[in-house]
Amino acid sequence: MSTPPLFDPAGPGRSGSALVNHHLKWLKLGGLYLDFDFSKVPRDIPEGRGWCQAAALPEELWPAHAEFAVVVHFFPDPLFRRDDRTGHVPPPPGAMQHWTERLNACADALADCGFIVEEWGVPKTPELHGGADLVVYRLPEGIEPSPRTTEDLRHAHPPRPHFKPHAAVDTWRLRCLLARADPPLAGDNASSVGRCLVREVEEFLWPPGTRECALVTWEPSPDYKRGPDQSTAPPGAYTHWIRGLTHLAETLTTAGYQVRRRKRPCHPDTDTTATFLVCRPIPEDTAPAPIPAVSRPSTRPRWKRREADHLSAPSPNTTP
Repeated sequence: MSTPPLFDPAGPGRSGSALVNHHLKWLKLGGLYLDFDFSKVPRDIPEGRGWCQAAALPEELWPAHAEFAVVVHFFPDPLFRRDDRTGHVPPPPGAMQHWTERLNACADALADCGFIVEEWGVPKTPELHGGADLVVYRLPEGIEPSPRTTEDLRHAHPPRPHFKPHAAVDTWRLRCLLARADPPLAGDNASSVGRCLVREVEEFLWPPGTRECALVTWEPSPDYKRGPDQSTAPPGAYTHWIRGLTHLAETLTTAGYQVRRRKRPCHPDTDTTATFLVCRPIPEDTAPAPIPAVSRPSTRPRWKRREADHLSAPSPNTTP
């Protein structure tokens, strides 16, 4: 195996995805595909395997204590993919068997390389989707992944087809909440404590046991923004950030939302915005939504203890 790229804690999104893509290429499971033609398979991957590609994941969505996390997109072999023009899927057991076997193989291979691999959210199936998605991350030495329970397997609704548009979250509720805050955090009057932008989070990235997930990005008022030619923020910016983010967090938690920020601290001298992951827990008395019988569980952790594998598995590099 060639030398893996160094992981840079200062740029975990870019360097983390580069590190995982390096391992996927070495495993002959994927890597970067420069033509961005997902209907094909890179030439150096054996026929019948499908292929994978790692992409950066917002830090607010990382599992607790993770050094970095990425999302790995899995694309089945073209022979086993749904034809979006006709809706045709190869008959059982072809597509589902290929999907399950290859996704399991990818998860186990990445786990052998020292990563933790999980599948979150509403499960995907070959009848409804063009591929599946895995959350791949690494924890510091000595920290074990959080155990998954049956409570984590609940989801609010059955899997939705990717080829039909739908809103994963009614973000207008959050926007209205922020606009009605005192002082307001959205709308035309938002200025004294900053302004917020609400973005949807794809359902496969909703942390286990949660619903109504969205990303709320706060930006400071114009008077406290750091210009492109400024190395430090204007005077009073730090106090403005503290006031604005405290007001945002209190507004959300009072309305019953859970909030989470990235582990790396934000500061007006180094960042232009700050983002919260906003979600609600699924109530304990909620029964799992009906899903097709062929679907796998929505959360399936894969990892190997490093003490047992460190002699045989390649270890991802980290800068000092």
